[in-house]
Amino acid sequence: MKTLKTMALTALFAFIALSVSAQKKYTLRVNPDEGKKIAQNVIMAMDIETGEQKIVTDLTMGFDITNTAKKDNSFLFELVYTGINMKMSGEAMEMTYDSKNPEANEFSKQMHATVGKLVDSKIGFSIDQLGKSSDIQLPEGVNLPFDRSMFENISTVLPEQAIAVGESWSSKTESEESGLLIENKMTLAEVNEQGYKVNVEGKMFGSDAKQVGSIQGFYVLDKKSCLTKITEMTSDVDMPEAKIKTVIKCQ
Repeated sequence: MKTLKTMALTALFAFIALSVSAQKKYTLRVNPDEGKKIAQNVIMAMDIETGEQKIVTDLTMGFDITNTAKKDNSFLFELVYTGINMKMSGEAMEMTYDSKNPEANEFSKQMHATVGKLVDSKIGFSIDQLGKSSDIQLPEGVNLPFDRSMFENISTVLPEQAIAVGESWSSKTESEESGLLIENKMTLAEVNEQGYKVNVEGKMFGSDAKQVGSIQGFYVLDKKSCLTKITEMTSDVDMPEAKIKTVIKCQ
C-alpha cells in the first residue's frame, strides 16, 4: 500500500510539473548584440515545370549579418554576401555561376552583371523588436531571385503577446515583384537549449485572391537575440503557367 501511495504521489507531482511547464509563457523580442557578426549559409533547390519543360535550380549563398546600431525601437543591420553559387539545368542545358569566378562562362558574366552587385555591396535594412523588417536598401538593377521580399522575410515575425508552447500567431506579407500574398501560421513547438522552435504553415494567394500554393517547415530562433538561426522550409506553387517547388535550408 505504501509503495502504491508513493507511486501515486510521484505521478501526481510529475503531472503538476508538466502542467506548470506547459503553461509557461515566453515573450519573444528581437535583441541582437551590437557589432556581433552572424554568419549564415543558405541552400535553395527550386524545380520549375512549364508545360513539358522542367528547369532545376540549385543555389547556395553565404552571407554575414551585423547589427550596426539601434534607432528608436528598431535595429539597423548590414548584410554582406561572402559567396553565391548557382546551377541551372534542363533538357540539353546546364548553366553555372560562381561569384568568385564570374568570367568562367558567358552565363556567369551575364549573371554577375546583376548578382555581382549584391556581392560588391552592403545591404542595409531594419528589424523591429517584433521581427518585422523595413527600410531595405538594395543595389539598383538586382533581379530575381534576389527580390525585395527575400529580405523582408529574413527575420521571423514574432507575436505581440507572451506565448506558451503549442500556441500560435499569424503574419501576412506581400511580394511586390510576384504579386503573391503569403499568410503564415506560426506555432511555438518547442523550447530547448538550441532555442525556440517555431513550426510554420502557410498559404499563398494570387492577385485574384485564389490560393496558388502552400508553405511547410520550421524556424529555430536564437534564445537571446530571437533572430532566425536555422530554417527548413518547403513551398509549392501551382499556377496555370508554372508549377514551382522550392526547398530552403539555412543555418
